[in-house]
Amino acid sequence: MMGAFLVYYLSRQGLGLYPAIALSMVAMGVIGIILERVLFRPRPGRDVVLTSIVISTGLTLILTSVAVVGFGLYTKSLPRLIEGSFSFAGAGVPKDRILAIAFSVVALLALYIFLKKTRLGLAMVASAQNREGSYLKGINPNQMSMAAMAIGCAFAALAGALAGSILQLQPYMGGLPMINGLVTIVLGGLGSIPGAVIGGLILGLMNGVIPVIWGPAVAAVAPLVIVILVLLFRPKGILGHD
Repeated sequence: MMGAFLVYYLSRQGLGLYPAIALSMVAMGVIGIILERVLFRPRPGRDVVLTSIVISTGLTLILTSVAVVGFGLYTKSLPRLIEGSFSFAGAGVPKDRILAIAFSVVALLALYIFLKKTRLGLAMVASAQNREGSYLKGINPNQMSMAAMAIGCAFAALAGALAGSILQLQPYMGGLPMINGLVTIVLGGLGSIPGAVIGGLILGLMNGVIPVIWGPAVAAVAPLVIVILVLLFRPKGILGHD
């Protein structure tokens, strides 16, 4: 949400959509580093997971309130990624949605290659899996946490901008994507990018098929029921690891 509104603000100042997205990603990356150092950095005697959840929830509420005050409750629109549509199987398909999918695929592939093929990416994975063990190997876990937070916030800005260019911007736009993201991660497995892709495809099929068969009420509850079942019988998810 924050990244999407930042792109909206920059575009209203006369900046083109794509430069606004790039600048928003850089700005959100810097904000991510600051948040990691000030709020999220693990400290002795503090439960990292519980503290992160509480802080994230609080930040979400604060930023939502700031967006309401700064931009109002009325929906806003970003310029489209690209205008026009093309016909496929007798139906019109907007070009901006195809381009958004392409951006998402490229971003996922770039992140996967970064984590699996670069020294920094491998160090980040090692630090996430075993903070103390990675420190003994000469990896600074605090620097890895900062890098992960910066990359995560930058990608969140990209996701918000892509969603905002297709849908409408409003302060509460991050709620449903956050739930869908949680469902996707639980289904696919924490720490697995291929698992996240598979989880996202499963969730997309569920959201497309279930409303047609059982109606929207069941469709709203079904993903959360699936999450509970996965956590009970396969906590690692489809491709997750210990």
